[in-house]
Amino acid sequence: MISGHQIRRQFLEFFARQGHPVVPSASLVPEDDPTLLFTGAGMNQFKDYFLGRRKDLRQAASCQKCFRTPDLEQVGKTASHLTFFEMLGNFSFGGYFKREAIAWGWEFLTKELAIPAEKLWITVYEQDDEALGIWRDVVKVPAGRIVKLGAKDNFWPSNAPADGPNGPCGPCSELHYDYGEPSPGNTCRTNPCRPGCPCGRFVEVWNLVFTQFDRQSDGSLPPLPAKNIDTGMGLERLTAVVNGLRTNFDTDLLKPIVDAVLVETRATTVSPDVKAIADHVRALTMLIAAGVVPSNDGRGYVARMLLRKAARHGRGLGRQEPFLVRLVPAVVSTMAPGYPELAAQRERIAKVVLVEEERYQQTLIEKQPILEGELRKGLTAERAAWLYDTHGLPYEEIEAVAQAARAAMPPRAQFDQALAALQVKSKTASGFSGAVFAQTLTGQIAALGLTTAFVGDAALEGKSKIAAILQDGRPVETLSAPAQALIVLEATPFYGESGGQLGDQGMLTAEDGKLVVEDTKRVDATIVHVVRLVEGRVKVHDPVTAVVDPARRRQVTRNHTATHLLHAALRAILGHQVHQAGSLVAPDRLRFDFTSSEPIAAARLRAIEQQVNGWVLDNVAVQVHHDVPMAKAKELGALMFFGDKYGDRVRVVTISEFSKELCGGTHLKATGEVGVLTIVDEGSVASGVRRIEALTGEAAWAHLKGAEGQLLELAQQLKAPREQLGDAVERLRQQARQLQQELERLTLKNAQQQAQALVAGATMVNGVRVVVQTVPGADMGRLRQLADALRAQSAAGSVVCLGGVADNAVSLVVGTSADLAVRGITAQALIARLAPVLGGRGGGRPDFAQAGGRDPSKLPEALGQVVPLVEELTKGR
Repeated sequence: MISGHQIRRQFLEFFARQGHPVVPSASLVPEDDPTLLFTGAGMNQFKDYFLGRRKDLRQAASCQKCFRTPDLEQVGKTASHLTFFEMLGNFSFGGYFKREAIAWGWEFLTKELAIPAEKLWITVYEQDDEALGIWRDVVKVPAGRIVKLGAKDNFWPSNAPADGPNGPCGPCSELHYDYGEPSPGNTCRTNPCRPGCPCGRFVEVWNLVFTQFDRQSDGSLPPLPAKNIDTGMGLERLTAVVNGLRTNFDTDLLKPIVDAVLVETRATTVSPDVKAIADHVRALTMLIAAGVVPSNDGRGYVARMLLRKAARHGRGLGRQEPFLVRLVPAVVSTMAPGYPELAAQRERIAKVVLVEEERYQQTLIEKQPILEGELRKGLTAERAAWLYDTHGLPYEEIEAVAQAARAAMPPRAQFDQALAALQVKSKTASGFSGAVFAQTLTGQIAALGLTTAFVGDAALEGKSKIAAILQDGRPVETLSAPAQALIVLEATPFYGESGGQLGDQGMLTAEDGKLVVEDTKRVDATIVHVVRLVEGRVKVHDPVTAVVDPARRRQVTRNHTATHLLHAALRAILGHQVHQAGSLVAPDRLRFDFTSSEPIAAARLRAIEQQVNGWVLDNVAVQVHHDVPMAKAKELGALMFFGDKYGDRVRVVTISEFSKELCGGTHLKATGEVGVLTIVDEGSVASGVRRIEALTGEAAWAHLKGAEGQLLELAQQLKAPREQLGDAVERLRQQARQLQQELERLTLKNAQQQAQALVAGATMVNGVRVVVQTVPGADMGRLRQLADALRAQSAAGSVVCLGGVADNAVSLVVGTSADLAVRGITAQALIARLAPVLGGRGGGRPDFAQAGGRDPSKLPEALGQVVPLVEELTKGR
């Protein structure tokens, strides 16, 4: 068997002999590229070469660490889907093209790796006669093994000629390996069977992309001045092909990890759960090694989600306690030949995994009842968003529990919309703003070396000149309508987003053109205007009139000053241990994150709100001190905040003696201009961090009037004066409690009566009393209650298994007496065998476990296996 590490080495050595400098893998966390959350392809680190910004390399080869999540749900279910994988690639930046790329690809596979030529098939873009001719006439691949496919399959980006995006693109050609027969478990109904058939007979090995066109808005494809080669080949898949294996999980790059999972979970077969755990723990290890730590945001959120998915797969195999940490050594030893730096990080990685596993276990213990309660009531998108925002339960976690309980789950799109409404995003500018700015590397903007003078404190309108124009990430001299671009002025009244305050919007007017400023950003000393040219044309050095949207600036400024007041009030009421941990100052609301380990009581929230509004009524002057030496600012007691960068001279904003902060944002002249502040939400966003959201001015007034209207309507419905609403609601709560207590009493009585009858009809199996029963219409809660009653009435040596179907969801509970554990009978062991029959998963404690399933028709079959299972487990014991 040829190892994956040997194939990696052979690939790099082969292309080194062809004159390719071998470039080390970039980090999984991209540097200086905000378009990417993770490195997902070998070409990512060569973007500047493909775009012509760097020219010190003409060609290169690499083995790139990659991470992708779009097909996460398929991992473990298919032979080849992986979250983390290694991509072999060779690249040309305006040098060699199709003929060399095709010839070298064929030579490496058939000569270096000795893959039989007759096992390789080729696909080409249907209009790429050049590539077809090279394969057929130069490489001598028989025409019968060359397949023409359309732009959806053999063009990069997929279907770009019709759908875009604009910019560099081109046809691709793929090499496929023919296993000779469908993958295990599949049959083929296609005649003839060729690459692209879903039966699994063919697997794509290598993709050669020929970047030769520059797509235009009209759909035309003029040739690029310099043509590029970008190839990618998955190392794990190639290793499987070379060794005649049908799955990546059988290769030496993954099998040792799979074996470790089998040991830790005590599973007897390589199930989808086992494969998913192996993949996820490998990917998680590589992410943590790259500096990613599980959290609720960005890359950390992905790492947390991955660990929790792996843990859920483990729970499906009966592992309730943390176990992923024990798999880290297997990952490190397996990957170390290619990445020796992992060994030095093993302990750190293991510690991060253990802490996160334990945190997840605690979350399940604490939050499961809350989640189950929401599911019973019928989960809405708004409540799902609340579960995430308040309790830290991600959508994927809620979805997994909902599926197990056969409960309805709101679509992801609705959840995202509800969450966006709950947490004001910092990217509230137009979609164009985020996309275009992200496509331009911040390093490139900084490289322009431009310093923009900000004059927006004194006036919202001013004259200036265009210093630079960037379109599609490249500097240009002129811009013609319609167009979208980034523009830098010599001086500007537009505030660039920083310190939590969103950037300004407005207009730029030149002699020959008019531009809408949709957002304004700041990159170090450069203020960048995200613009849309709506008429005419502009060019570098053109004079312009810059006009900021005054109403929007006024709203943002009001909220920024109010944020300072809120911070001061928090410190005054809660204590000076409170520190800012983040903020968002938008035109419609403000958000303030601060350090606190516990929720703020309603009375203290009212006191904070009253303190802010007291300062507003006092109409205290807001003073902005420019160019203050840092030493002087510290002497004044000015507060400095999370992650902000400060120079030797700073800007200090003071409001009387109660608020002194280093701040570069815009502010009111006096606190009275805030109008009024009302707090609309307070909650947790991370461990030790709370968040307050508030409204000011007209928005606060509208919110208060709306709340007043709701109180009036409620008073009418309850037929009580507004001042007595609290008493009326309390009376309703007492009545509800009394009714609930009576219901629980009657339910318990009924369960005890049922339990007596069931115990009397128990089956004896090798000295074990077994109660198995279907309870019509019972949900999980009812089954648990009845099982508890049965266990209370049963002697030692008893097993209880109850099943029910409610609302088309099947539930199963198993209880065992503690003394049976020595005979190998535990509730966990039984539920692990029974849950798959129902098409679901289960888990629990040694003495009590439960499962939910997708197929109610299988309940009789599952219950019918209980007695034989107990007989099997107790035989000879």
